[in-house]
Amino acid sequence: MSSTFVQQFIEQGGARSTDRLPTWWKEFRSSALKKLETLEVPTRKDEEWKFLKLKTLAKTSFVAESDAALSLSREEIAARLLPESSASTLVFLNGRFSSELSRVDELPEDVVLTNWQGLLDQDPGLVRDYVGANDFWKDDLFYNLNGANFEDGAVVLIPRNTVLEKPLHILYVGSGKEGSYASHPRNIIVAGENAEATVVEEYDGRDSGAYFHNVVNEISVGANATVKHFKVQRDSTDAFHIARNLITVSQDACYDATAINLGASVSRNDSYARFEGQNIDCTLDGLVHIRGSQTSDTHTALDHAQPNSRSFQLHKVIVDEGAHSIFNGKILVRKDAQKTSSNQLNQNLLLSNKAHIDTKPQLEILADDVICSHGATVGQLSEDQFFYLMSRGIEREHARALLTYAFAAEVLETITVDSLRNALEAEVLAATVG
Repeated sequence: MSSTFVQQFIEQGGARSTDRLPTWWKEFRSSALKKLETLEVPTRKDEEWKFLKLKTLAKTSFVAESDAALSLSREEIAARLLPESSASTLVFLNGRFSSELSRVDELPEDVVLTNWQGLLDQDPGLVRDYVGANDFWKDDLFYNLNGANFEDGAVVLIPRNTVLEKPLHILYVGSGKEGSYASHPRNIIVAGENAEATVVEEYDGRDSGAYFHNVVNEISVGANATVKHFKVQRDSTDAFHIARNLITVSQDACYDATAINLGASVSRNDSYARFEGQNIDCTLDGLVHIRGSQTSDTHTALDHAQPNSRSFQLHKVIVDEGAHSIFNGKILVRKDAQKTSSNQLNQNLLLSNKAHIDTKPQLEILADDVICSHGATVGQLSEDQFFYLMSRGIEREHARALLTYAFAAEVLETITVDSLRNALEAEVLAATVG
């Protein structure tokens, strides 16, 4: 018998309408519902969850997103939009798509930027080959919660030989003031052969209140294509955010991702990248900046299954007050993946004696002609650094902010969308003062 927490989502999934859904979607949902009956909330006895406490999440009752509707005006949403994406933005309020606040204009012919319900009006068969194709988390509770309950999310399909000059913006705004809701966005991002695009995926919940974002991203990068993917998670500090990122990269392609984690009470961001070809470049960078009683958990796995590819990972963490950060980064180099080059570094900055870091970089190398490295550091700001800045007339709290920003800057500078990078730089500085 499933726990009360799991049972609520089995019931919600079973109650969701299937009237408009194609057969394959119904079958996918039914399979996930059946799987849920055998799954429980992970505990600290599970190796992959040993440092993360899910008790508060497991004790919380959530309603479906349709029972916690949120309404915002164009004026209220304006400050959250990116000027670079004025004609290519999808907006979701408490998990529900808002056509009034979204802007999809002037895109090249055959580019699809829509939500799942909009795709039903076009051709849902366009994504059939991508849903569930990468089944790395087929036995995972949260992956199946999403599969049983997802009704919406972003669908981004970029045809071959198409180069998008401006970024696409996917914005989820959440507020628990309307009720503790659970939303299960499923975002599909597909770049065809020789395509190029930048995607900003953003979760903004600055209002108070508990809610649960349970996200699955399925990303496919075609041969010789380039995708830049920037994720920003700044959910309410009462919220829960769990995300599964399934990435498949083809021959000669480049996938370059940066994940910024600032919000949520409890968050988990997991990425699995599978290399299906040679001469691939894959980057999974990240910055975590948390304080108070926040907990952030990041797990990544880079699966080098083919030779002659490169992967890079720089994961930086800033932890203040009583916050807790967890990092587990795995690089797998399979037997035939000769000439692999992979570098991973996790750097952690503790701003409080009460802050807590758990880090576990891993290498599993089955090939013999490779160049791989990994490492982790944990440290604090030094008094010598403070003395240098304060001797030049800078107050201690501002010196602390500058030194913290300098630590974070290496990751922030990878963000090529100017307005987003500028906003994040300001947030990192402001969060550290005082």
